[in-house]
Amino acid sequence: MRLLGQCFAALLLCGTTYVCLLRIAEAKNEVAAGSGVFRLTEGHREEREAFDRLRRQLEILQQTALSDRLEQLRAQGAIWVAPSLGPERWAVFVESLRLVRRIYIRRLALVDPRAHLYQQGEADVAPANQEAFAWLSLGGALRHELAHYDGLTDEAAAYEQELAWYEELQGSGFLASLHGGAREAWQWALDSAVLSAHKAAEAAKAS
Repeated sequence: MRLLGQCFAALLLCGTTYVCLLRIAEAKNEVAAGSGVFRLTEGHREEREAFDRLRRQLEILQQTALSDRLEQLRAQGAIWVAPSLGPERWAVFVESLRLVRRIYIRRLALVDPRAHLYQQGEADVAPANQEAFAWLSLGGALRHELAHYDGLTDEAAAYEQELAWYEELQGSGFLASLHGGAREAWQWALDSAVLSAHKAAEAAKAS
């Protein structure tokens, strides 16, 4: 009985220690992602519907595999919403103490990608171009953070994964199926996304 009691006490101590470490890891994540973060669940209707719109848009872009992977991570509790994440970020992957691994999406970027991208207004860019650029930028950012989630620690290498995703889109049937103004808008958006990612990759290599 004494040995059994000692084993129970040891298990209780291990469990308590784990819970304490988990709380510390969650707090460290929130420091990185900003306050007020929450898991993307059915209880957050507006954000959940925005996530579904994102998935539908990815499927229109013929990126069903990425759409399904994001849904899988959401269901596992790895996709969170970050209302306080800075305007310079679409999303961010944060890992703390090897216990908490999450991708946080800025709330505005999820709910209204165009408003996130053009917060100061952009009168010289046509609305269709803005819309396409916003969707591509959000998709590219999530592909970037997914590379980190999957274990890629180097920032420049993650940008290479993002650029490879844009290259895949360039050769996709989606772009080939477009004509006229729609084709011009999405091609402009894709070229702009590639240019932005190249600049960010070079900055990451230089830092």
